[in-house]
Amino acid sequence: MNSLYELDPKWKKLLKTDNFLGGLTVNEFVQELSKDHRNDVLVDTNTKNLTTNEKDQDAIREAIWKQLDPKPYIRTFESTLKELKNLNEETLNKRQYYSEQVASQEVIHSENVIKLSKNLHTTLLTFDKLDDRLTNVTQVVSPLGDKLETAIKKKQNYIQSVELIRRYNDFYSMGKSDIIEQSRLSKNWKLNLKSVKLMKNLLILSSKLETSSIPRTINTKLVIEKYSEMMENELLENFNSAYRENNFTKLNEIAIILNNFNGGVNVIQSFINQHDYFIDTKQIDLENEFENVFIKNVKFKEELIDFENHSVIVETFMQRLINDVETVIKNESKIVKRVFEEKATHVIQLFIQRVFAQKIEPRFVVLLRNSLSISNLAYVRILHGLFTLFGKFTKSLNDYFQLLEIDDSNQVLSTTLEQCFADLFSHYLYDRSKYFGIEKRSLETILVEMTSKFTVNYDKEINKRILLEKYKEKLSTNVDAFMHSPRGNTHSRQDSTSRSKLSQFNSFLKTHLDKDHLSLNRTNTLSDSFNNSSSSTQYDVTNNSSSLINSNIITSDIDNSPNSPANYSLNDVDSMLKCVVESTARVMELIPNKAHLYILEILRIMFLGIVDSYMEIALEVAYWKVCKVDINKTAGVVNLNFLKFISMSTEILDLLSISIKSIFLPLLNNSPEIKAQIIEMTNSQIQKMEILINIILQETITVISTKFSTILCKQKKKDFVPKSQELLDQDTLPAIEIVNILNLIFEQSSKFLKGKNLQTFLTLIGEELYSLLLSHYSHFQVNSVGGVVVTKDIIGYQTAIEEWGVANLIDKFATLRELANLFTVQPELLESLTKEGHLADIGRDIIQSYISNREDFNHDNFINSVKLNFR
Repeated sequence: MNSLYELDPKWKKLLKTDNFLGGLTVNEFVQELSKDHRNDVLVDTNTKNLTTNEKDQDAIREAIWKQLDPKPYIRTFESTLKELKNLNEETLNKRQYYSEQVASQEVIHSENVIKLSKNLHTTLLTFDKLDDRLTNVTQVVSPLGDKLETAIKKKQNYIQSVELIRRYNDFYSMGKSDIIEQSRLSKNWKLNLKSVKLMKNLLILSSKLETSSIPRTINTKLVIEKYSEMMENELLENFNSAYRENNFTKLNEIAIILNNFNGGVNVIQSFINQHDYFIDTKQIDLENEFENVFIKNVKFKEELIDFENHSVIVETFMQRLINDVETVIKNESKIVKRVFEEKATHVIQLFIQRVFAQKIEPRFVVLLRNSLSISNLAYVRILHGLFTLFGKFTKSLNDYFQLLEIDDSNQVLSTTLEQCFADLFSHYLYDRSKYFGIEKRSLETILVEMTSKFTVNYDKEINKRILLEKYKEKLSTNVDAFMHSPRGNTHSRQDSTSRSKLSQFNSFLKTHLDKDHLSLNRTNTLSDSFNNSSSSTQYDVTNNSSSLINSNIITSDIDNSPNSPANYSLNDVDSMLKCVVESTARVMELIPNKAHLYILEILRIMFLGIVDSYMEIALEVAYWKVCKVDINKTAGVVNLNFLKFISMSTEILDLLSISIKSIFLPLLNNSPEIKAQIIEMTNSQIQKMEILINIILQETITVISTKFSTILCKQKKKDFVPKSQELLDQDTLPAIEIVNILNLIFEQSSKFLKGKNLQTFLTLIGEELYSLLLSHYSHFQVNSVGGVVVTKDIIGYQTAIEEWGVANLIDKFATLRELANLFTVQPELLESLTKEGHLADIGRDIIQSYISNREDFNHDNFINSVKLNFR
């Protein structure tokens, strides 16, 4: 507790510089400082009011504050301030003292730096003098060192020369050298190495000393050569023995010795030639397997010629051979590295070249030759499988050589592998007739075979090519119409391109299909109506615009009747497209440098096979079915199942467009010219198909319109002037028949056409019927009862049309119904009736013709003023 005049010792400890406030903040210190006084008051109050209720707590607190004495707080704070003042003075004094000490030390430090800088300058001058002296000494000593080194080399050469002359003299005088023989037979391989070096130099010396003036020199040279040959042969025999015994230390010593003799040429050749892999009889038997691989492995042969199998096919025996070769090369590389050391890279290079030449290439050739005898597809698939297999093989060996850490700074091994790989395939890939020519023929054969069944099924229907003739006629009309138009020149150029394509296509079909087709430009879409199909619009496969018939067409199951489309499906085209993609993938991998040109040719074949053959035949069949419709024999029945061909054709066009855009065009980003040609070619094919589809649909509408006309011709004059109410319970027979046809048309066409395309098709049919009916009713006299009959017939048409959901047609037939009211309304209401509703937009001549057909038109009770208004 704080006294009245002095601060409690525990607070004094906190007012020291070494532990100021003891880590407390100023607020915390003040609170702790006054805490004792407050507790005294609280304790005293609490002891006196132990029995006080909780409700009196506020009163107690008020009493506490009244009892609070401020004097102890004041005294305590005064004492604290006093201590703080003393502490402040003490701190200021220390600060001044230490500042003076620092200033004094700084002066002393500066003086020391000045002294040391003078000493450093003196030291640097001394160092420069010593350096100059050392340089002078070096300039004097260095020539002496070079001379000494040269003298030592001359001495060594002199000693070696003396030794060499003595050994030559031994052969010259005695025909042998005991010293060399002793070194050769020594068990110390370094002495063997010395003898080999001597013999190498003796061979050189004997050649230089050989002269006809001294016959003995010639004989000496022969003796030295014979001895050298004997020495090398014995070393080679020892090398082979050590190889069979797996004595790698001995192998390494002999390899070093012979490398110093003649670069190790013979020992390397011996190492490769005597390898079991090149003389093993089992390996020879394995070669015979390649001759009969397709005879023994029937399943593999079937996979090669299966159109539906698009995986990379690798022959089993070749796979096994490559695995064995890889294992042998890896194992031998370890041995070569230990034996030949710095020559290891060269030895492995020779070994790899020997393996490719002796083990791989002969079987490679046999496999390709035999595959070509099966089919073109088998050949290109085998070639691609081998390319993939050898690509993995070379990559695996390159990775292995890097891990083996052979000294191959010049990339000799990787270059050798790539060169062997390139030499193996270059003969086939870069000769167009040996690869891409076969690839093209293979794809052509596949597309022909896939479409042949469909072609044969409809040979009768497509024999006369009536759609093609119609197309030529339409094309000729379009050319005449646009030749002098602003777009005439462009159209003329397109026509020239089309003729070029026609020539190419005819050549293709003479080889495969023996059919005539034509390829030309696209006209406008169905939504622009069939009558305007000659006006050209731009279509680009790089955009998302829809083609003639939108991709929202759906297919429906069709009955299996003789008239239903058969063997014409999206699955067939999908299969053909997969074959095209497979060929493209092979081209991209095998010959990437020419891939852009070859892809263009592949796509031409694709369009010839799918569009100009498969699709055109289907549309030809559809047109044939339309033209064969007998209006007089199809009482109330119109079979539109041939629209399946059109709906499927539009789906195929959509699939081709998407495939070109998503698969082929991205591959040609670096070839803008080829890309533009493909876009133009695709657009041209789509344009042609759209023209053909337009022709078919226009002919369909014409047939249906003719059918309507034929039925309306059956209308009897008395149908609309009945004398009784009997006929009011039923529609006339032509109306019943036409309504049935309308329902059938909607039921069948909605299976194949959807969205705007269905709406356009139905609109054109509905407008044809509307025009016919508009004219039809203007030729019959109608009485009041007959007016009801007319209205009932029109209501039947209107009800059928309303199910189609075409707003334009609904308005037209509503107009027709209001025209029927002209036969039944009272004469005095005719004028007001014609000025309201749909009739307000109808021509006065039509209204007049209808009113004039009223039976009462010439009666006296017909109002003259009304009659005059409609004349």
